[in-house]
Amino acid sequence: MANTISSIDEAVDCKFLVVKDRRNQVKAGTLVHIMSATPNSLGYEVGYRVTGENQNFNDVFSDLKDFNGWAKQDSFIARYYDLFDNDEIMKYIKVNRRTVVNFSVPIIVIALIVIWLIFGGALHAKPVAIVFGVILSLAAAGGAIFLLNHSKNKVKMDMYKKIGSSRWGVNFK
Repeated sequence: MANTISSIDEAVDCKFLVVKDRRNQVKAGTLVHIMSATPNSLGYEVGYRVTGENQNFNDVFSDLKDFNGWAKQDSFIARYYDLFDNDEIMKYIKVNRRTVVNFSVPIIVIALIVIWLIFGGALHAKPVAIVFGVILSLAAAGGAIFLLNHSKNKVKMDMYKKIGSSRWGVNFK
């Protein structure tokens, strides 16, 4: 879901997964079809249709960044939207919005504080304690990044398993 568009014209006639609620029109986790997008004095006026409800809405976005923060192109969800419930889509959005900065760094910082309080304070900074502290610090950083990648892959594989058994006749193990 890291894909963003570089021009509002690219959005027209494409399906987007809404990742943020917008003015009581559409909720996060909903698929929308962008019908029109025109620049105006306030930014961009975007006309879209909510998939499955056939309701048309118009909304104004201040700039392209605002639009990209509201909805993302996601061909996987667009293709298999009818097979997933809202909870699965919301979990997919939540996990795919995770980055090293907003997910792994807090874990690494907490782990470093704990490691250095234990090895630095309890053992009075002996050379052996410093070596173990450095090794555990690197392990904590690697573990946090592994956890990020593992959680993303797990959610995607769970979704592939669900559509795989129903559409492709292939079971993922």
